[in-house]
Amino acid sequence: MVYKYSVLTIPQIRQLHIELTTRCNARCPICIRNYRGYEYNSGYPVTELSLQDIQHICQPSFLRQIDRVLLNGNLGDFGLAHEGPEIVKYLVDQGVDLVEISTNGSMRTPEWWASLANPSVVIGFALDGLADTHSLYRQDTDWNRIIENATAYIRAGGRAVWRFIPFDHNRHQEEDCRRLARELGFEQFENIYDGRDRGPVYTRTGEFSHWIGTPGDNPAPIKNLLEHHLTWFDPKTVKNPKDRAELNLTCEHKRQRELYIAADGTVYPCCYLGFYPTTMYHQGNEQLAQLVKENNALHYSLEHCVEWFNQVEESWSRASIANGRTFQCVNNCGH
Repeated sequence: MVYKYSVLTIPQIRQLHIELTTRCNARCPICIRNYRGYEYNSGYPVTELSLQDIQHICQPSFLRQIDRVLLNGNLGDFGLAHEGPEIVKYLVDQGVDLVEISTNGSMRTPEWWASLANPSVVIGFALDGLADTHSLYRQDTDWNRIIENATAYIRAGGRAVWRFIPFDHNRHQEEDCRRLARELGFEQFENIYDGRDRGPVYTRTGEFSHWIGTPGDNPAPIKNLLEHHLTWFDPKTVKNPKDRAELNLTCEHKRQRELYIAADGTVYPCCYLGFYPTTMYHQGNEQLAQLVKENNALHYSLEHCVEWFNQVEESWSRASIANGRTFQCVNNCGH
């Protein structure tokens, strides 16, 4: 297949995906921040974007073209960002139609969450079951506290979404969760399928605890989650069925006309290619390390930060991942 490159320019961007912080209060198994299984943040740097940083990167003239901002990220949770409400207000005041927040919601006070209520703001609360099952995956979070925070936000006029990951241990509760969401005033209930429904769980001291889902072909306890991923999902050893000569790929960056901005100010086409920190275990990082150039929007213009994007798209015309086709593009946006 011959590709005609048509890399997006900054004036074409309509959506931003921003990670405000790398901080998170939760210890969810299978999350990339927990690849060592139990060590907080797996040793990743703790950093965040301030209101001043956002104002520098996302100036009013730029935000006038933006329809939607997603405040989420690869490592952190919005609720731990020190200036989260101030940043939301700035984005809304500049005319962004929709600011969508994803959070586990198990932090801050009900009054803090209520202060975010605005017709242009939607908050998705991660609630994976009822009180007895939720924290089997969302470890170190408090279901009752999340419900209290979400309820305060809804009563203040906030728009809320109940986000539910179906696991073997909570599927039987989905209808009860849907019923409760309606009773509390959530405007939507979403099932989330993101590949986190199977994997090992560890205690705070690093001991194997149990499996989420079925162990599959490797039932023995694994020393840590990084070893688990290196063993099962190494792109050098595991054949990706999407990596075909006639590549069928729909780029989310181009479809959504989106930029991803990490908590240190670095800019990427999407969160799948978010190469921050460089120590993050991420399949295909050895490829990205050769491509990413001068992409920190705190030091360079957005136009300069995206100049390396064309190399990503050019890689799609190569014969395979082994020949330099970008792994994350094939894995996440291939069909």
